[in-house]
Amino acid sequence: MDESTKQYKNGIAAAVGLSAALAFLYSSVLFKLGYDWWNDENYSHGLLVPFVIALIVWREWDAFKSVAKKPAILLGVSAIASAVLLLLVGTLGAELFTSRISFVLMIAGLVLYIFGARVLNILVVPFALLLLAIPIPQIIFNRIAFPLQIWASQMAVWGMRLFEVPTLRKGNVIDILPNGSTQTVSLEVVEACSGIRSLMTLVTLGLILGYFTRRYENGGLANLAKADLLRCGLLMLLAVPIAVLTNAARVMGTGILTYHYGKQAVDGTWHDVSGWLVYVAALALLIGANLLLKKLIRGREIAETKAFGPADGAAPRMPILPVILAMLIGGIAVNWFVTRSEAEPSRRPLNELARSLGDWDQRGNEIRFDPGVESVLRTSDYTMREYMLPSGRIGNIYVGYYSSQRTGATYHSPQNCLPGAGWVMKQPQVVEIPLPDGRSFLANKYIVQNGIYNEVMIYWYQGRGRFEASEYTDKINTIWDSVTRRRTDGCIVRVMTSAGTDEVSGTAAAVDLSARLAETLPEFIPE
Repeated sequence: MDESTKQYKNGIAAAVGLSAALAFLYSSVLFKLGYDWWNDENYSHGLLVPFVIALIVWREWDAFKSVAKKPAILLGVSAIASAVLLLLVGTLGAELFTSRISFVLMIAGLVLYIFGARVLNILVVPFALLLLAIPIPQIIFNRIAFPLQIWASQMAVWGMRLFEVPTLRKGNVIDILPNGSTQTVSLEVVEACSGIRSLMTLVTLGLILGYFTRRYENGGLANLAKADLLRCGLLMLLAVPIAVLTNAARVMGTGILTYHYGKQAVDGTWHDVSGWLVYVAALALLIGANLLLKKLIRGREIAETKAFGPADGAAPRMPILPVILAMLIGGIAVNWFVTRSEAEPSRRPLNELARSLGDWDQRGNEIRFDPGVESVLRTSDYTMREYMLPSGRIGNIYVGYYSSQRTGATYHSPQNCLPGAGWVMKQPQVVEIPLPDGRSFLANKYIVQNGIYNEVMIYWYQGRGRFEASEYTDKINTIWDSVTRRRTDGCIVRVMTSAGTDEVSGTAAAVDLSARLAETLPEFIPE
């Protein structure tokens, strides 16, 4: 067997070994990511991203062969070690985003270790596409979605009034009185109609469109000339207003049809068809923007050159076996933590929560969500009910308990849920909740408004003997307790009461109900 054939076979064996070790290490992460791509319309474009990446790698194959290979050993090993650590942290803390970012960092580390920074530079666009296909954390998603909801609502109302459609906007909810009707119809501009659902897809398409319509390649970042790189960035930025504008037009059209034809315009075929029309219109605008930018941004006409010049000799061959062994050991550790049984402390079900909490007495029966909401919350146990003081003040409580957070089922912060339902959250503060035994803890306090409702809301995270206002601190504690105590159970507790015209008394009442509830919970939320 000649030397070249031997090297070829060794290379194939190394590639197969690395691929198998990578699949073993990230099997659970990739399975859940594929599941989300299939079921989450916000990231369904992720199903096509691997094929686009394969096409880019094929197109850049000559550049890969010509570039000088200089393995970045220290950077590569550091990136690989950091990726394994992030994977462990994400697995133990039930933070899917951290685990998925770990996958991207691991691949980058392998490229650095085997080939070096110059090859990684050529792969900037594939890595960017992979990052754009990873669902961002819900709290960040909400900070993007809520402003888009408001902008879409404002533009839709402005457009409907041009067609003399009487409307009333309350946050991201638009009330319309259909012609000849006496009952208003509410259009809620949720994420699906705010631009966020098409936003991530359009940003990804902007990058793909800019890359595949490039004029030059000269060894710059991502093997793109400055003019093409600038155009890619501008297309990705333009995807934001395009997504909002097209979706605002969709809401406006729905509102006009609702005014003339009633509620069936909201629930009928139009709603589904308009979703596809939005994508088509947005894509057409993006293509038009790309053609315009190509005319406006002209780079220096140069002959096509190979990235970074010719390779100077054979690339050093880095030892692959230690990396494969490290990934297999990491995979064993991660899978052990995933499959390791958790401690199951005894607790009472939340439906046995006391009907009296100090001076507060329960009003009516326990409130239950519809099955659709329950499937989103994914709680192991929950209760929501109303309590009333002798003065007539009403307080609403919600306790959502999770027996384990390792599978991805975890708390839904009010900062994520309430804005999507039309609530505006104002005046964030941290308040102290005193307990009867002399202890106290800190909780979040907001004034939340929705139409005529003006409420004081207090919420915190409780479990395993801890009370936390910060969900980030709670995540860190969850990771620690998962390792040291084999427990990731816990709950989110939310208390609301009317602020009315006297916010001070409303806050005092909310703090009192919170203290009474927290005192009772240890039987239901084990310490």
